[in-house]
Amino acid sequence: MSQVSKRFVHKQVESKMYETLFEALKHLKSKEEIQSFLADLLSPIEKTMLAKRLAIAALLMRNYDYQTIMDMLKVSSTTISRVSLTLNYNQGYKDTINKIARSESTKEFWQGVERLASRLISSKNYSAHDEFLKKKFAHEKKILL
Repeated sequence: MSQVSKRFVHKQVESKMYETLFEALKHLKSKEEIQSFLADLLSPIEKTMLAKRLAIAALLMRNYDYQTIMDMLKVSSTTISRVSLTLNYNQGYKDTINKIARSESTKEFWQGVERLASRLISSKNYSAHDEFLKKKFAHEKKILL
């Protein structure tokens, strides 16, 4: 797990650091530039951690249950809960996921995710299609009742 020094940075310095980071991100235009920057900025574990958080948020927004997310992404329920809490009280994940959900490659990605989820469920000796639909829409049924 990544560690941050326990020594405090002066607020003005911290503010300038964040401003510089946001400015750097704003100027990245191509996928290649972004990949290169993130490869230099983040360790492989940090990149995986960020990607999993985004994937968790996207799956939660599509009403996947915790167990399916845990099986698919190999994350803990605590991690899912933290992302869920952020998702419920903030807008950043939602805005970003809604923007990327419009692309064709994202639609293809979700078709693959749904096939994977179906296989994970069927490997547990359930009727794959029925169980998948049950898990995917269980949250919506609870709201309607």
